[in-house]
Amino acid sequence: MNAGLKSNRYYMMPSGPAFMTEWNLKELRPTDRPLPIKLTKQWLLAFGFRPDARGQYWTLDDCRLIQGVNCWLCVHSRRYLRFVHELQDLFDDFYKYTELRLKTGVNSLHVPTTLPTSVRVS
Repeated sequence: MNAGLKSNRYYMMPSGPAFMTEWNLKELRPTDRPLPIKLTKQWLLAFGFRPDARGQYWTLDDCRLIQGVNCWLCVHSRRYLRFVHELQDLFDDFYKYTELRLKTGVNSLHVPTTLPTSVRVS
């Protein structure tokens, strides 16, 4: 298994976002490099989070998140989150009674890429 990667987490693969099981991580080719997925409002909605009436908090059961400039802050744990797999880690550590599952299919999510698709040299 690749160092630093956890099983049962969402990562960006060349084919798109994928839920990586332990078996998937073991079977990765050296050319495949799972990348973290930026935690966006769209991903929060897909996991079942809902904004409050004023849009200041996003909640799912007892978990409340506040949006920052480039991250999310969990009110309970005071943990900063930037990526989807960090949200999954948070639920494993603090909200064990709540199973964090996508309510929509992963293929319906738009995932902005941080890598350039092409580079032009003038």
